[in-house]
Amino acid sequence: MARDISANLLDMTATLRDVLTVLNRGVFGVVFLVDDDGVMQGLLTDGDIRRALLQKASLSDAAGRFMTRDFVAGSDAFSRQENIRLLTEHVRHLPILDGQGRPVDMISWAEIWRLPVMEPSLGGNELKYVTDCIVSNWISSQGEYVSRFEEIFREYVSTDYALSTSNGTTALHLALAGLGVGPGDQVIVPDLTFGASANAVVHCGANPVFADVDRTTWTIEPSAVEAKITERTKAIMPVHLYGQPCDMAPIREIAKRRGLFIVEDCAEALGAEYKEQKVGRLGDAGCFSFFANKVITTGEGGMVTTDDRALYEKMACLRDHGMSKDKRYWHIYAGFNYRMTNLQAAIGLAQMERVEDFLTYRRTVVERYNEHLSGVAGIILPPAATWAKNVHWLYSIVIDERRSGVDRDNMAAGLSDRGIETRPFFYPLHGQPPYSSDETDRYPVTDWLAPRGLSLPTGNDIRLDEVDRVGMAIKRIVSDARLIRRHMTAP
Repeated sequence: MARDISANLLDMTATLRDVLTVLNRGVFGVVFLVDDDGVMQGLLTDGDIRRALLQKASLSDAAGRFMTRDFVAGSDAFSRQENIRLLTEHVRHLPILDGQGRPVDMISWAEIWRLPVMEPSLGGNELKYVTDCIVSNWISSQGEYVSRFEEIFREYVSTDYALSTSNGTTALHLALAGLGVGPGDQVIVPDLTFGASANAVVHCGANPVFADVDRTTWTIEPSAVEAKITERTKAIMPVHLYGQPCDMAPIREIAKRRGLFIVEDCAEALGAEYKEQKVGRLGDAGCFSFFANKVITTGEGGMVTTDDRALYEKMACLRDHGMSKDKRYWHIYAGFNYRMTNLQAAIGLAQMERVEDFLTYRRTVVERYNEHLSGVAGIILPPAATWAKNVHWLYSIVIDERRSGVDRDNMAAGLSDRGIETRPFFYPLHGQPPYSSDETDRYPVTDWLAPRGLSLPTGNDIRLDEVDRVGMAIKRIVSDARLIRRHMTAP
């Protein structure tokens, strides 16, 4: 089915400024110029605009002077595969023309060879272990892979206990419920995080209270935590955002002094370290996610770690419908079914066998990104605190439009036009409908970071030439934006 390409079409009276306006809306990086009969005369990309401006063209000049006239086009009489074969390293935008030469569709190199922001790496023993589950008929939450996965995970994080769960959100809920968080209680949560952190608090009947984050680490600011504590505060939930650990020493000191629990949200930070201690062992409980885009995956799944035996036993009971371990079908609590299946655990075990290889390679990816982006105007690199080991769940940057000449959304659109998927930072939680927040509170750092943050393709299998592709694209987008801004502000 042909797409609507009307946004890509301009007539021959269009100026370079008109073309730029269309390109900034995000149209796979190309504009087609057509005559009064709708017949295609040429095309322009951002590269054509750049070359025109370098030749001292004015934005008010006719775009037709600089368009590519000897373009390659497909035909609506061809099959899609026949048209795709016309794409090459140099032909990245293929207009599809009807019998009269009018553009009726397009195929972009970007949509065919798309670089995802994250993909799972399943090249180890995953299939072998899952096959073993199927052959043995142990596919539900009963089976040896559950206990084996929990044990290898416990040893890796260096805690006394690890309890698998159905996903990361249920891990958070289970930890809070195990600690007795309930109606009327408050839990302090960073304002810049995924909604699951706050949702788990709400599911306990408690209220999430938001604290601003630090501008350097992007994680919860200890002084902001202290300011939000009331007589109803029960716990603090530091979130190790995008793989960067929180500054835990002051948070732990506050919690000890004020008699509060700490539930670490480690969903994005498996393997991250704070002062040479792995996250997940720095509070009363640590909660991990194994969604398909995490450092390791089980498809869906989670884990709670703790050194507290009583808490572990209570969470284990709550996870299994609140049933007694000694008296079958006798319920001690109104519990949950938050169990992980043997199939998921089999995948998790295979993933944990390679976790250090994953993290080592990620460091190489980060170094490559840093080589490309260090010193690029307006690009702020990910946190790199000396006391932390950031595992870079996603390599994330902040874009300062004043210096780069391009805002976050236009950067994302420009990368999308080049076949590169990205993710914006999370929206601040304090302004979202499910959560009540004091309207007099201010979150200046979150409000500054959230609309400027962008996560780039990162993964255990991303190739370094793909990292190069992203880095070079960002540098080109910034260079073009600064060039255009100079022309637009020139007298």
